[in-house]
Amino acid sequence: MEAKATKQENQQNRKKPRWLKWVIRLILAYVLLLAVILSVTIIILLGTFIVVIIDTFSDSSGLSEFIDTNLVPLTNALWNLFTWLIPGL
Repeated sequence: MEAKATKQENQQNRKKPRWLKWVIRLILAYVLLLAVILSVTIIILLGTFIVVIIDTFSDSSGLSEFIDTNLVPLTNALWNLFTWLIPGL
């Protein structure tokens, strides 16, 4: 009976190495960071297009100035960050 290992002892003997857990965590954090950057970029880009459409129907010049000074540089910076974080892109 002593030769048979219990299920709990088998799990203790087959624990994953600590470095593997950290590598998996780092990879998932990297993918999550890329997903957040890309989703924020897409949301800002869609917001920019909506404001451009609103600006074409209204005759105000304040919206186009806001787009040119705030939204376009922010979208460009986020897109550059996203492409910088992906090797080969």
